[in-house]
Amino acid sequence: MEKKRLKKIFNFIFKLVVTVLAIYIVVRKIDMSELWLNIKTVNLFYFLLALIVLGGSKIIEAYRLNVFFRAKKIILYHIQNLKLYLLGMFYNLFLPGGIGGDGYKVYWLKKNQDANLKSIIWASILNRVSGLFGLLILISISTIFLSYDFKYNNFLVFLIPLGYLVYFFFLKLFFKDYISTLPKTTIQSVIIQFLQLVSAHFLLLGLGLQSGFNDYWFLFLISGIIFAIPVTLGGFGSRELVFVYASQFLEVDVNIAVALGLLTYVLRAILSFSGVYFLIFPHKLNDNNSAS
Repeated sequence: MEKKRLKKIFNFIFKLVVTVLAIYIVVRKIDMSELWLNIKTVNLFYFLLALIVLGGSKIIEAYRLNVFFRAKKIILYHIQNLKLYLLGMFYNLFLPGGIGGDGYKVYWLKKNQDANLKSIIWASILNRVSGLFGLLILISISTIFLSYDFKYNNFLVFLIPLGYLVYFFFLKLFFKDYISTLPKTTIQSVIIQFLQLVSAHFLLLGLGLQSGFNDYWFLFLISGIIFAIPVTLGGFGSRELVFVYASQFLEVDVNIAVALGLLTYVLRAILSFSGVYFLIFPHKLNDNNSAS
């Protein structure tokens, strides 16, 4: 138990150091006064549109996770699953040094449904893999519109069918029970990532950008991969670091790009904070009076 506790402390300290380092690098590379001006003058109408669209993507994201659960006969009402997902988001963003969102879901399902531990863990992992695949699909498409010209700009899109086949055979070899989820969850993943891109687009409009969106779209999508790697506290600073370094190669204003990253974090924080209700009233997670 002591070893496990020390591991958690070390993990928290590591993430804290990386977060502080990332913020330090970003601050040195940008104009803080211009960044603050961009953030405080953002158009609230577009900000709210971005929040609504991002919220919609999270609802579909929760539904996708339930598709993986149900493939292993772990039955959750969709509303109940959404509540659990929101609480998981809260853990991930506000308590990143603790149990974590996925860890809490595993604990809750094991305790309340006596679900198979292995099944819960793999469903959660494959849910993330599916999200990554959807992200890679959009990244491949977005390279066609980049201002930065490299040799394979127009050919990466043809890797999408190949990627789908690799994913299919991966599931067939190691996770046969999940093959039936592939078409549905792939479509859901593309829709989720597209909605998150639309949310980012609304933020760019709110920041006063009127043209040259292509490079910002690509940067946002690429930063999504880095954001998913848990090396900073709640992902804070990881997107912004990508924006700072990638802006050297693409036609973007680094201050607008970093503002986009910070505002996206604020939107996620607003949505994630809704999960605190179920932390305060955990019995509400067990309300089963919702449609399946």
